[in-house]
Amino acid sequence: MRFFASNNKDESLLLNIKKRWIPSECGLILDSQKIFHPVWRVDAILFDLFISGIEKRSGLSLGRRLAHASSESEEWISSISRTSFPKGRNPERWKKTRIDWFERGLGDFELIDDNDEIRFLIKYPLNGPLCSGIFSANWEKATGKRHRFRWNQNKSESLILMMSQDNMDIPSPKIINLNWFHDKPKILERNFHDFWDSLEIDFGKNWTIMGRRFAMINQDTILRFENYFLPYLNEIFESRDDCYQWEGIDEKRSLLWSIFSDTIREIFYNQGHHILISGGKDWINASKRHLAKQGLGRIESIDFIDDFGGIEISFTSCFHPALFCGVMSGCWERANGRSVRSSFSSKNNCNIVRLVSLNEISS
Repeated sequence: MRFFASNNKDESLLLNIKKRWIPSECGLILDSQKIFHPVWRVDAILFDLFISGIEKRSGLSLGRRLAHASSESEEWISSISRTSFPKGRNPERWKKTRIDWFERGLGDFELIDDNDEIRFLIKYPLNGPLCSGIFSANWEKATGKRHRFRWNQNKSESLILMMSQDNMDIPSPKIINLNWFHDKPKILERNFHDFWDSLEIDFGKNWTIMGRRFAMINQDTILRFENYFLPYLNEIFESRDDCYQWEGIDEKRSLLWSIFSDTIREIFYNQGHHILISGGKDWINASKRHLAKQGLGRIESIDFIDDFGGIEISFTSCFHPALFCGVMSGCWERANGRSVRSSFSSKNNCNIVRLVSLNEISS
């Protein structure tokens, strides 16, 4: 009987994952349980490479900033979506929160000690700072009290999160406005080819696609991380910052977006994708595969602007322009075998990315 009960539970979890995360026409993935907020369906290894890459390029340690951003984001999105909050000091009774963590690919948790300093075990965390911040927000909602938190992670399979009550009056987080044009996404009515192919689960641990662990990260988390990051950013190390132009974006944020974009470009390029382009339709298909399947957006129209592979891309929505530009820059370099220069602008109810050869080519 246990075997069949376990199978039924797994089938239910698989169905819930597929029903929760909704693809849209513009290439975003939407959380149907949290106000259809955009999420990034990210490979766990890629996310670690992304964080370490921007730390290398900025010369900063960003763990605390990511933790506080994720905590603040969890509080904000839970409040505006009016989802049921965990209640009480016993996480074993947080059934909905535990399932939410699993569906998002974050890991699992249990209480170790509830004394002056409360200790939790976070099992199979996607990322230590991210999961510590999210759990701290869950605990604050459950107890109605603010807490300080710190964590100790010695192994990838677990971390110890330590929390202590804090009587500081911290205001509730406010909405963060986007710095680019965003049109309200429309649900994709037709099937998205192989969107959930090879989805497998190991309840209490994670879910995988093609044997690789994935997770869903809210757009708001990345935006708040960006704002926590900005005040400390002064310069870029080991980055091609001259390859990126961000029209209408202030100098410091442009620096940060260049770091994000160049990090994703390098990761994508090193993955060794084969990008074969013979016309505009091939670019659109490449964007569906390498952007839309991750929830980062998609190309809606494209024009060729020179004889050397230069293109102008138009789209109405994206998860984040820096991630969009980074992936498309990697695609362009794979397709053309040359370094690329990208420029982004947002005007006339549209976002535009231009990709051209970094170095001038003689006729």
